[in-house]
Amino acid sequence: MSEYRYYIKKIFQPAPNQVIIEAGDKVGRPVFKYQPGQYAMISYRNRRGQLEDKHAFSLASSPANSQSIIFGIKIEGAFTRGLLDLQVGDELRVFGPYGNFCYQANKYPDAVMIAGGIGITPFFSALNYAHDLKLSNKLALIYSARTRLGATFYPEIRNLQANNPNLKTLFSFTEESGAVEANIINTRIGAEQIKNFIGDINGKTFFICGPSLFMAAIVANLLKLGVPRAQIKMEEFSMIPDKSWSARLKNISYALAFSVLVGAIIFFSFIYEPKSKASKNNYDANQLAAINSATYERMITIYDRKNKALADLNQQILAATNKAATNATSAGNPVGTPAAAPVYRPATVYTPAPVYTPPKTSPVPTTGVSRAR
Repeated sequence: MSEYRYYIKKIFQPAPNQVIIEAGDKVGRPVFKYQPGQYAMISYRNRRGQLEDKHAFSLASSPANSQSIIFGIKIEGAFTRGLLDLQVGDELRVFGPYGNFCYQANKYPDAVMIAGGIGITPFFSALNYAHDLKLSNKLALIYSARTRLGATFYPEIRNLQANNPNLKTLFSFTEESGAVEANIINTRIGAEQIKNFIGDINGKTFFICGPSLFMAAIVANLLKLGVPRAQIKMEEFSMIPDKSWSARLKNISYALAFSVLVGAIIFFSFIYEPKSKASKNNYDANQLAAINSATYERMITIYDRKNKALADLNQQILAATNKAATNATSAGNPVGTPAAAPVYRPATVYTPAPVYTPPKTSPVPTTGVSRAR
């Protein structure tokens, strides 16, 4: 693995969620050699002075430019947000180049490049390369983005088209509306749009780069048009992880921790989950009803026992009082007619809550609901 310590020459944000970085050798030596479409891994020191793990990004610059390399990066995570703290003159560690998703001019005389979002970067490298070498190769670019502002390198691509008669472009801005231009549409790229723009598919090689779902849709449309699978080249545009042993060990530890967590969840779900998942709602409702009913009956029983005990005590007191009065009269010591013992009356009387009636449960459904380098 080749490591290069370059320094930032330019860094700016063409849009809020993008950053462009140009870097090169500090004393002006040529940068490493690479082909259009390849990528490199980069690392930098963060605010705390710690070296960040390497992440992979496509090279957007032309290999014909030996003094600088350029990265077009989408801001979507901690690593890419940290790039915004860098300034001109800061060190950028670069590793590479890597990848086989390459545009080879002598092999592909008629190429169609279809990009989604930040997936434009490897194609921007190829377009610049063709411009710098004044290639006669036929190039067609279909670029889909939400808006013009979010379309990385959009102004630069328009300039390249103006200076290269062999390049034609079609832009799809899916979140814009209103009037469209000759090579701009507001609909998603489908088989009809590709056919109308490309025409004859014979002899063409199709390169696709972008998010996974975007690429899957484009491939399906190309196959629908009859493009042979061998003429379709793809590169999923997501971050490629660091391959160092420290990064691998970190990923393994994360995987083990996740596996333990999942295993624990599955284990306890087998212990506590009802046997029939389909009757889980009814099971819970019936259990709650049984608990409430048992609780109510228990409280009634306790209440009845307490009242019975108090009534028995009152009867015993009354009997004892009457007996004492009778004995006193027989002995010649009349004490008057004994009064009935006061009946015990509790300060508050418990009023039981109404018996819980479980709600009717709906039947359990049988069917489920259904990055940038």
